[in-house]
Amino acid sequence: MSTEGMKRHVGVIKNTGKNVAVVFMSLPGDENNCLVLDIDALPDIFQETMRKLLDSNQAQQTDNLADIMSRRQSPDGSNMTLLNKFHSAGRLQKLPVELITMTPRRGVNIPLKDVLNAIRSQNDPVDSGMEEMDAESASIALQEMQKFNSFANNITADTVEGNAAKAQDLIHMAEMLEADAAHRRAQAYRIAPELAPAHKRAKAKVVKVESNDSVDAAVVDPLSE
Repeated sequence: MSTEGMKRHVGVIKNTGKNVAVVFMSLPGDENNCLVLDIDALPDIFQETMRKLLDSNQAQQTDNLADIMSRRQSPDGSNMTLLNKFHSAGRLQKLPVELITMTPRRGVNIPLKDVLNAIRSQNDPVDSGMEEMDAESASIALQEMQKFNSFANNITADTVEGNAAKAQDLIHMAEMLEADAAHRRAQAYRIAPELAPAHKRAKAKVVKVESNDSVDAAVVDPLSE
């Protein structure tokens, strides 16, 4: 199946109309959210790099764009991968799957949730949420969504190499989520230091010492009588 002219990982945010690259179609353990990159908001050098990446054959053959971005170097000479560069710069956005419409080619608009349903159901139109479409529209949608289906496009998806790539995707995603969580905790502790674990431990230690001192003071020495 030809992928010429196709941009598998390109979409738009429904409520803003912004063009985005869909880095993860759905997050590990969180199928209702995805990870996107606002392409139009990038500096020119990064826009050009991402547009070439989205047009590449490699991008058409992978389920998650992050897999390619984790191997491509940032064009700014920072010695970072594109994935790490955008993550560290706060450019990656976690958004509900419901808000994203995929636009793989001109004139084709498919809700991301339908793409994910198609992948999960392996092209079963009953389970793909398309029963309300007319026959012609459903046929076109199915043909387009087949191009997103790793089982239709990439037989190696079930090989050791394919599984290793998917596992690597999960690791990258976990690392980014952990880093984001640590950053948010640090912000919270700066705003309210009393919530920090170290502060709580110190307070608990003071309370314990004071409690022990009270007990010692209440004990009567039998030799003093």
